Amino acid sequence: MESTQVNIKGMVCSRCIYTIRENLHKAGMFIRDISLGKVAFCKPIAEIDKVKIRSILSDLGFELISDKKEKRLEEIKAFIHTWIEEGSGKDSDLSLSESLARHFIIHYDSLSELFSQMEGKSIEKYHIEKRLEAVKELLVYTDLSLSKIAFKKGFSSVHHLSTQFKKVTGLNPSHFREIQAAKAQVLNQNSMQNDAIHIGNYVTDNPEVDLNFAE
Repeated sequence: MESTQVNIKGMVCSRCIYTIRENLHKAGMFIRDISLGKVAFCKPIAEIDKVKIRSILSDLGFELISDKKEKRLEEIKAFIHTWIEEGSGKDSDLSLSESLARHFIIHYDSLSELFSQMEGKSIEKYHIEKRLEAVKELLVYTDLSLSKIAFKKGFSSVHHLSTQFKKVTGLNPSHFREIQAAKAQVLNQNSMQNDAIHIGNYVTDNPEVDLNFAE
């Protein structure tokens, strides 16, 4: 029996969902539902359509999953990414391990063993890495205070966030934000200088160009 759903490797954020949805729509694929790691279509997928989908995903850097263990691995990753994105840990009495076991209706030790075998690291380490990546994005692209970031990403306190952040990056969050802001300023200045050089070269090569825009 033909299925209406495919499982996808490499979907780790909302941008992945948007990119895949847009490209499948452009290819004439009608999506019923899409979430991290899977897409459900409005009608069964013929083999010829699956080849088309596989090609589209490959061009975008994703791939279809057929192996059951790999499918479960991606499901665990998707759950962790959703947990981080929604800050589920701050509003729940359940730990991540307890929530995973309840969600998949499987003992956590079994999930942990499968994850470690296939990913080469523990669920705990993967969770910490991805949570700190999310913290980095907030530090760079928002003006949120450390206390708000800590709360948003489920850390018990600013101290807890700072300790884990420094352990992994070697920097405290505030110092990391300052360094990234300085780098961004340098890149912006270099970009403005390059634009000025390009304009100057263009005017030199095209002396008939009138730059008296203020008149």
